[in-house]
Amino acid sequence: MRIAGKKFSPFIISVAAVVAVTAVILIISFSCSANKLTFETTFYFICYRTEDNAVSASSVSGAVSSYGGAGYILEYDDSFFVTVACYYDGNDANTVCESLKRRDVNCEVIEISTDEYIIANSSSANNKLYLGNLNTLQSLTTLAYGCANAIDTGEYGQAQAKSVVTDIQNTLKGLLNANPDNCFSGEIRRLIAECTDVGEGYIYSKDLRRLQIAIADAIINIKLY
Repeated sequence: MRIAGKKFSPFIISVAAVVAVTAVILIISFSCSANKLTFETTFYFICYRTEDNAVSASSVSGAVSSYGGAGYILEYDDSFFVTVACYYDGNDANTVCESLKRRDVNCEVIEISTDEYIIANSSSANNKLYLGNLNTLQSLTTLAYGCANAIDTGEYGQAQAKSVVTDIQNTLKGLLNANPDNCFSGEIRRLIAECTDVGEGYIYSKDLRRLQIAIADAIINIKLY
C-alpha cells in the first residue's frame, strides 16, 4: 500500500475545524482471562505516505509536519505510516481525507483496531493493571485530540494548550509510578518525553495531534508480559 508524495499547504487547521464539533463516540470493550486481555478500540489514521522502512518514512515526516500534519511515523504490520491526523469515527476521517484530496494531497485513511493482547506471564493483578493502563491511555488520546481541535477553532490559546499537555504528562507520570518496571514502563517514559518536547515551545494543533498518535501507537503496539 504505497502513496505517491505531493507537497501540501497548511490546510490542516481549516479542515480539522470542520469536524471539531463532531461528537467523539468511543466504543471500547474490555475483559480479561488467564492469558489474554481484550481491549477493543479503533483508530482512523489519515496517512500521507506509507513506506517500507523507517529511514524512507523519516525523509517525508518533517515535510508533513512543516505543512501542518502530525508527521508521526506509525509502524504497524511491517509498514511505516506517515500520519497527518487521527480520528475515532470513520466518517470524520473520510470527510477530512476527501477534503485533502481536493487540495491535491494524495492521502488515505488507515483503520487500525485493537482486539486481544496475549500476556506471557498472566496474573489477575497484572491483568487489572494493564487494562487500567490501556483505558487511561485511550482517554489521553481523546484529551489530546480535543485540545488540537480547540486550538484549530481558536477556543484554546497557549495557556490552555500548555495546561492540557501538563495534565497529560502528569497522568503519564502517575502511570509510571504504578508501572515502575514492566512492559508499559518504556512506552510511558517515551510519551512523557513527547510531552516535554511539545510543552517547551509554542504549541500548534499539529503538536497535539502528534502526541495523540504517539499515545495511540502505544495502545496499538504494546507487547504485554
